[in-house]
Amino acid sequence: MENIRDLDLLVVSRTPIIGIESAEEERVRAHVEGLAARQDLPWFEWKATAGLRRAGTTDPIYDTEKPAPALKAVLEMRTEALYLFLDLQRHFDDPAILRSLRDIGQRFAEDRRCLILCAPDLPIPPDLRTCASLIRLELPDARELKELAVRTLKSLGAPQRVRIDLTLPELEQLVQSLRGLTLAEAQRVLMRAALDDLKINREDFKHILERKKALIARDGVLDLYPQEATLQQVGGLDNLKDWLRRRGAAFSAEAQRHGLEPPRGVLLLGVQGCGKSLCAKAVAAEWGLALLRLDAGALYDKYVGESEKNLRRAMQTAEAMAPCVLWIDEIEKGMSGREGSASDGGLARRMFGSFVSWLQERKSPVFVVATANDIEALPPELLRKGRFDEIFFVDLPDDAARRSILAVHLARRRQDPARFSLGDLAAGALGFSGAEIEAAIVSALYASFAEKKPLSTAHVLAALRATVPLSRTCRESIEALRAWAKGRAVPASGDPRRPATSAA
Repeated sequence: MENIRDLDLLVVSRTPIIGIESAEEERVRAHVEGLAARQDLPWFEWKATAGLRRAGTTDPIYDTEKPAPALKAVLEMRTEALYLFLDLQRHFDDPAILRSLRDIGQRFAEDRRCLILCAPDLPIPPDLRTCASLIRLELPDARELKELAVRTLKSLGAPQRVRIDLTLPELEQLVQSLRGLTLAEAQRVLMRAALDDLKINREDFKHILERKKALIARDGVLDLYPQEATLQQVGGLDNLKDWLRRRGAAFSAEAQRHGLEPPRGVLLLGVQGCGKSLCAKAVAAEWGLALLRLDAGALYDKYVGESEKNLRRAMQTAEAMAPCVLWIDEIEKGMSGREGSASDGGLARRMFGSFVSWLQERKSPVFVVATANDIEALPPELLRKGRFDEIFFVDLPDDAARRSILAVHLARRRQDPARFSLGDLAAGALGFSGAEIEAAIVSALYASFAEKKPLSTAHVLAALRATVPLSRTCRESIEALRAWAKGRAVPASGDPRRPATSAA
């Protein structure tokens, strides 16, 4: 797979057919126009609704609305030129069209004539693979988005009487808020924010974020989460929190000058309800980065090829929004690479292979936080070094962690932790996960409200006694989980000043 930056080189090296995968036709057209100017070549465009015409003219070449005569006209031209064809892949099953493309592949290799195909999804037929190269146009980077924002804001200024009230740092923040969108989507979001009240300022950032969340979530695979919890609101897990705090500044330019690379990610294994997902949310807020959640189960589609496309789009969006945090909850349910390998024609294995390759090879600063509860479902390929920086085991909270969790959840519900006997409550919550402790506090609040009394230690203790924790009902599986993690994963809890055993 080539990069759009290689477009000039591909033409100069006489690549006869170039495919560009993108739904952004205007952006592709701009790239082709720039290429033609740099190479001093004329260029033509074909689409079924208008036929073949030379750029800068209005009249199409006669009788070229259908692809066959359009390709014939291209073959008969002797002048070096670029030919942009939109949506031609819809006719790849026509033997005559395929034959014309093979003829073009042979003749155009003799000079700088080049046929450029553009479509959102562009499967190159086997007959053309020896003479064609494929480019996947990535989402726009910060430079392109900034140019768009400046151009759009200027057009909205005096003509539309829109008041622009942004400082230069706020303009940069505005550009960052548009990362992960296409140029057309970014322009629509900006226009909507500005024309809503005829002004654009810091107050519009939250509206832009809401619109961006809706656009990213439209495929049902990625969600843009708000920054809510911080690491201070996570009870226990001191070793993990210290590890995360030490790496938060590694995304800066100063860290790069120091020779540091941005951290790649962590895999959090452990008992259900012990704060793995909460940590994933908190690390984005701690570092001030966008948080994307990938629903691995939603990647799979009933139509052939759509599942791989969903994964590719999700990874592309994450890289376009970098630096960011990508949270994959219960990764074993969608990325195990085992289940269904026979019945689905190997789709699960292909998806898993593409995902671990991306984990290993990605260059963009996307910090992946993956959580897992079922060790048995995780293949060895996911656990090897290079996929993640570290593997942490999240166990049931100890006494100090339970005190911290109790204080956090009491304070979150407008209760003063100092009014409660946290020592007695922590003892009563022995064997409880963080989620079970929270549920007990909520239950106690209902009881105290029904009695029309303030919440007390007795209420919480009664709720704890009425609960059977997972550590009792699933004792054997938790012990097996602990046995597996010993020596293979770093404990998430404990004194961060003590050296931890490296993960296998």
